Amino acid sequence: MGKHGTEKVKMGSKKKIVIISVVVAVVIIAGLVAGYFLFLRDDGTISKSRIKEDIANSNILSQKIGDYQQEFQIADFTYSTKEEDKQAKVSAKVDLENEVYSIDDLAVNLNYTKDGDDYSVATECNVQSRVLKAKAGLQESYILNDIQSEYKSAKLKNRKTDLEGNKDVITFNVKDSDMQGVVTATYKFDNKNGWSLKKIDDSKLDIKNGKTKTVDVDGVKCYTNSAVKNILLLGTDADSGPRRSDSMILVSIDSNNKEIKFSSFMRDTYVDIDGYSKDKLNAAFAYGGPKLAKKTIEKNYGIKIDNYITTGFGDFKKIVDALGGVDIKLDQDECGYINWQLGKNGQTATYGEVAVKDGVQKLNGQQALWFCRDRGSETFSGNDFTRTSRQRRMLMGLIESYKSSSVDRILSITNDLKKYVETDLSKEDLMWLVNHSDKLFTYKTSDRCYPEESSGWSAGSTDAGAWIISINSWDETKSDIAHYIYTDLK
Repeated sequence: MGKHGTEKVKMGSKKKIVIISVVVAVVIIAGLVAGYFLFLRDDGTISKSRIKEDIANSNILSQKIGDYQQEFQIADFTYSTKEEDKQAKVSAKVDLENEVYSIDDLAVNLNYTKDGDDYSVATECNVQSRVLKAKAGLQESYILNDIQSEYKSAKLKNRKTDLEGNKDVITFNVKDSDMQGVVTATYKFDNKNGWSLKKIDDSKLDIKNGKTKTVDVDGVKCYTNSAVKNILLLGTDADSGPRRSDSMILVSIDSNNKEIKFSSFMRDTYVDIDGYSKDKLNAAFAYGGPKLAKKTIEKNYGIKIDNYITTGFGDFKKIVDALGGVDIKLDQDECGYINWQLGKNGQTATYGEVAVKDGVQKLNGQQALWFCRDRGSETFSGNDFTRTSRQRRMLMGLIESYKSSSVDRILSITNDLKKYVETDLSKEDLMWLVNHSDKLFTYKTSDRCYPEESSGWSAGSTDAGAWIISINSWDETKSDIAHYIYTDLK
């Protein structure tokens, strides 16, 4: 081939390279243009990726289920849009999931407002419906948080999750200085509230002999013991408004000695009341309700009180009637007093009369109230000390009446009666008492009054002339009640 032929071949190759380069450049430019129009340039419509991003940035992925905040991810979603002028509405069905729950077809609405060629979210997602499905039991960290709030040394022993039965049962070993044994927590699932703690069974937990110690209550040393639960019962002279606590009984559940002890505090005892100087003990409730009444007894008598329960005259009658009455051993004098008050107050026609005889009788709410208020009269013997004794007898009569009741029966009664009382007992505290009721009802009972009728006090009067009980020695009184409630004291 000649020189010119070789040059023609080279020229042809260069031309092909140029053509190919031009084609590649055109393709790249076309791709960039298409990419711009397809991906970079917003044509005013709302894309699926945009909707998914807006859902993810809303509050839908973080939801409060039961007592815990749960974080979700979007598993899938479908949507439809309706665009009108500068507004766009998106209706989506979103599927969410995490390691515990899944949610299908969650209805979500998004509202958009057009701004130039773009849409901006005007409002966040509005969750309209939520039906939960359980994929697994609740996270162990959450369960431990529930259990260790009450049993700090609890450690997971075993777990049985039944998704078909909507139940998760977890057993813990508990071992510390005050208690040892097994605690079982039962969680139930429902499609609206998710997993929630329904029952803690610590019937296989043995409370070891707790040691009595002192704790500080606003500068005053008070005795306490982990094996003794002190609950203050306050009976007031009205159901609401300003009222006094004419009945104050400390119920001490002593797991050390398997005993329930009732300690009455005389309402006319002259005591120190924070913020109100000295006054009768029952005035503390009038000044500051059950919390001040509780605090006043703690600081004057040196006993740490765990919780209180309070009810008024009217609600007390409803409680007794709801229980079907109470069996109390009466003497003829007490029967006569009840009948006298029923007649005097025009209540005989409604409630009838009590048979005047010695022995056990069932009293209804109104009759039981007069029995508890009986401190005698010109005709019938009695005083404020015998009245507090009758109040303790009534409580022990109630315990005797329900000794054979099942735990389920006690739970039903508790649910029926809680509307008639005010208390700072937590749901867990109440469930502990209910779940242990079969054992507690087997405990022996005893009762005391502070001061005793025969010693430890003297009669006095205020500057206004009101009759009061003056304690002769507060140190001796504190020592007496402490040794009664806490038998390990020396």
